[in-house]
Amino acid sequence: MKMKELFNHFKEMKHYFIVTVLVFAFSFYLGWANSDQFTNFLNNQLRGIKSISQSLSGKENPQFWFFIVIFLNNAIKSILIVFLGLGFGLLPLFMLIANGMILGYVLSLQNHGNTFALILKGIVPHGIIEIPVILMACAYGLKLGMLVWKAGIQMFVPVQLRTARSELSRVLRLTKPLAVLIAVLLLIAAIIESTLTYWLVQM
Repeated sequence: MKMKELFNHFKEMKHYFIVTVLVFAFSFYLGWANSDQFTNFLNNQLRGIKSISQSLSGKENPQFWFFIVIFLNNAIKSILIVFLGLGFGLLPLFMLIANGMILGYVLSLQNHGNTFALILKGIVPHGIIEIPVILMACAYGLKLGMLVWKAGIQMFVPVQLRTARSELSRVLRLTKPLAVLIAVLLLIAAIIESTLTYWLVQM
């Protein structure tokens, strides 16, 4: 069963998972520090998000539309970022850094008294699922990117020493159950975000 094979493959991905967490944490710190060179970029990202949020809030059933937009946005981006990793892993790395910086920057805008409440009410309920899933997608995107690099380098070595292409084929076969897992988990996260998180933030 491919899903079982995917779960077994997670053991081989531990170094990529560690790297994605470290990069995300460092990016979070950069966003939190609110360095002037990143402020314009982060503010532009937040303006886009705020515009969508305001548009949805004006609809007849905002929670339903929040659910649809959140799920489709996260699922499509996360699944795409896995395959876009074939472009030498550059886009997964960019998404990882951007998401970490945006989250850190948003929290840096809160005063100390409100930050804990924002994390507890606005991020934790759905974030305990959503953030690990995004990190997992980026990790597999980076894995594919690294294998593309290795396959390119191994073109100049004897055929019997070329292992990256076979490994790349194996990981690509696992992207189908990976996409299903990502979609299911992000569906659950979107339900939580559009109901429980939405309700808590309105309090």
